[in-house]
Amino acid sequence: MAVTWHELTPDDLPAVSALAGRCLATDGGLPLLTDLGFLRARFTAGETLAASDGANLVAAAATRPALDRALALVDPGWRGRGLGSRLLDWSLARASVVETEGLTDGAAALFGSRGLACGFAEDVMAFDLAATPLPEIGPPAVTPWDPALADRFFATYEASFRDRPGFPGWSKEDWVEDFDPRWTLLASTVDGDVGFITGEDGWIVQVGVVPAARGSGLGAALVTEALRRMRAHGLRAAGLTVNANNPHAAALYRRLGFTVTGRRATFTAAHPPGTAPAP
Repeated sequence: MAVTWHELTPDDLPAVSALAGRCLATDGGLPLLTDLGFLRARFTAGETLAASDGANLVAAAATRPALDRALALVDPGWRGRGLGSRLLDWSLARASVVETEGLTDGAAALFGSRGLACGFAEDVMAFDLAATPLPEIGPPAVTPWDPALADRFFATYEASFRDRPGFPGWSKEDWVEDFDPRWTLLASTVDGDVGFITGEDGWIVQVGVVPAARGSGLGAALVTEALRRMRAHGLRAAGLTVNANNPHAAALYRRLGFTVTGRRATFTAAHPPGTAPAP
């Protein structure tokens, strides 16, 4: 069956969401992928190219010029027919960084065939709050998030992560989000603030422990306490992402009962946009 190639309009976002849902069901990855707000930021900021089979949107790509990035989605039922190759070459003519929200072996091979190198990867992990027992870890002494405590939370974040490779050096204003106070917590001892966990609705955004308190089980206690609170509020699942270059954290989450559901990644071209090698 032939496809029709065309540009996307904002009215196509529900169709992009449906396509993203089919990709997510097969590839795993970030549940937010089907969210219209998430997709609007990625599919209305620059140029677009899409393919339809007459009934459904089966492939779509878009650029974000301000970030020199592109993202493409191909319906699992339409893979292996050259759609991904066309979208990737179109993307590389316009951006140096290509994102994938559900990295597969086929996608990795395609990126490699174009000379792209993986610059960042993180695993998406999930915890089944309805069926998985919570670890038997006592709750730490914590204080819930309050904007008035932003300075203390941010200072603990900086102390926890400034020694990590790639530390972004954000300002407090860049780092602070609309955290959910139900499971955004600051852990303290008589020696001061020693760890934190931030979260949104059903999502653990970040967990950090200052160097002096590492190895004490505080990270596991913070995650368990957040999960306990999520379950108490009726949530059935929790999720998080963990950098592929942070195996210690990934091992901790697996021990607590999280499972990997997919991988997000970015791949970088070795050439400027518009000079992609011929396929």
